[in-house]
Amino acid sequence: MAVTVAVFMVLLLGTATLAADIGNLMVARDELQNAADAAAMAGAGCLYKRTGCNNTTATEPTWTDAQTAAANFAVPASSAQATNLVQNARLQVVSTASGYWNVTGTPAGLQAPGTFTPGSNDMPAIQVSIAKDGSNANGGVLTILGGYFGVSILKASAVATAVVSRPGYVGKAGLFPIAIPQCMYNNYWNSSTNSPVTYQGTAIPGQTEPQTMGQPYVFDMMSTYHTDKCSQTAQWTSFNIQSAQSASATRDLITSGNQVPLGIGDQTFIQSGTKDTLFQATQACSEPPNGNGDCAYVTVAVVDSVANPGQNQTIQAFACLHIINEVGNGSNAHIVAQMSADQSKCQAANSGGVGPNYGAITPPRLVQ
Repeated sequence: MAVTVAVFMVLLLGTATLAADIGNLMVARDELQNAADAAAMAGAGCLYKRTGCNNTTATEPTWTDAQTAAANFAVPASSAQATNLVQNARLQVVSTASGYWNVTGTPAGLQAPGTFTPGSNDMPAIQVSIAKDGSNANGGVLTILGGYFGVSILKASAVATAVVSRPGYVGKAGLFPIAIPQCMYNNYWNSSTNSPVTYQGTAIPGQTEPQTMGQPYVFDMMSTYHTDKCSQTAQWTSFNIQSAQSASATRDLITSGNQVPLGIGDQTFIQSGTKDTLFQATQACSEPPNGNGDCAYVTVAVVDSVANPGQNQTIQAFACLHIINEVGNGSNAHIVAQMSADQSKCQAANSGGVGPNYGAITPPRLVQ
């Protein structure tokens, strides 16, 4: 009986060890994945120009800044700021990598910058690896009962990859109800540097707003009924709702945005009429101190033309517009604005897919 009990005690202890330590290992593995996911998302947020990433003048994508942001995410300023703990400890990122990730899997995996020409499905990405396997300062996953069998640590690791892109579609509530023509955007956006055109002493014909040397052009946007200059023309849109042409209905869209997702190639309805009250209503949400800032930075649809209101136009891209103020009324009602490429201001809500680089950007998202 004593021998039988001794044998079964060994089996019982082994079973308890498996249950306790394997369970603990799985919990640590999940915590590692959470930490890797969070670090990759933090790094991806710095792939494009962003306040807080020290890259507002850098060439895009900013691979080094993004990798640094991902690595630094695991080093808290104080213990009170520690999040994504693994076994109640803050970990170091073991390694980071950057490159392009093809969302269709062709090619598969992370492709290093400079080794190929990115296509429409290749998105800038940050990959983060975190290990707790005894080979680095993170140590290993400590066992609970394994020490009785000579096993003091177990090994776990996690890999996460996050991407960002220029939006191919914008989800519900992500768009401001004004459309700008492609020719206007061409006046104020430098496609070779993927940034706003800056004032260097040359005035844009038709524009009278004061300019600051070296800063993005400030320009007027007014109804096509009151100007024939493409550098000034914009028009209200009710998105896919042709019946919402009244000023009151469109005023609701200033607050609520588009009611269904809209993507490149979709139709947006260009409203007829000046609707100067909407220009005036925009002041209330424009850049402080002129407004409360709710619409100081908005994502807008870029279309071929707004010269013929009362028709649908095809969305060509999505841009980030900085609304500074609204001035005038009647035939003189206009919005004072700039183009912006600051990702911290231009992250299009509920957006995804891939589109042209017109300043707006999607939120970071995990692909691995």
